[in-house]
Amino acid sequence: MKKILPVVLALSSIGFAALSSPAAAAPPQWNIHAHKGYLNNPMATTTTAPAPTSTSTSTDTATQTTTTTTTADTGSTPTTTDTTSSTSPTTTTSTTTQLDPRLTCNLPDFQQEIINRINQARAAGRTCGSTSYGPAPALGWNGYLFGAAAGHSFEMAANNYFSHTGLDGSDPGQRITSAGYAWSAYGENIAGGQTSVQTVVDGWLNSPGHCANIMNPNFTEIGAACVSSSTSQYSTYWTMDFARPY
Repeated sequence: MKKILPVVLALSSIGFAALSSPAAAAPPQWNIHAHKGYLNNPMATTTTAPAPTSTSTSTDTATQTTTTTTTADTGSTPTTTDTTSSTSPTTTTSTTTQLDPRLTCNLPDFQQEIINRINQARAAGRTCGSTSYGPAPALGWNGYLFGAAAGHSFEMAANNYFSHTGLDGSDPGQRITSAGYAWSAYGENIAGGQTSVQTVVDGWLNSPGHCANIMNPNFTEIGAACVSSSTSQYSTYWTMDFARPY
């Protein structure tokens, strides 16, 4: 029988804040991270990678950047090992596409429910910890961000680890770039053990750092994935990547 762990909320560079689950209950295992969102990618690349196809694109074409960094946590200075500096266009998909069920924990209407719940929160405005956010524009689904999120969730589930740092040492920005997306801003939330979109989104919204990523008006696009595992510490591994293109 898999050991039930206490509920843990953690920010990637702050250490941790723990909230133990009730002794009499057996809730899903939790471990949620928010990653710093970086603006003005100094090393955007045009690397290509397979990504789910979309049936239409939105009219979101804004590429304005700013030097003000809104973060989901505090600490490290952004670094990159990319060696090229070219940029490439990205597209925002606004209609649902057929996603591999192995990358959505076989949950029905996964993509549409993610979009609906995230954009409902953004439309309403929200206070994340001590920071208030007004209504923010809706996010569009992006296949390259989905590919980056799916690859990271799959790797965590297959190798029984939980971190924003990939086994190859990559950070979220490098994975998003490798998926084929030229970003000017990005953020990442991860989670483990949740069994529904509602549960994981509610958990993120109730944690200031993760909530800030969801409400960040600098982001225009999103991709999210969930991979199940019967052999790793958590039964599900979630990754949500946010970004704004050049």
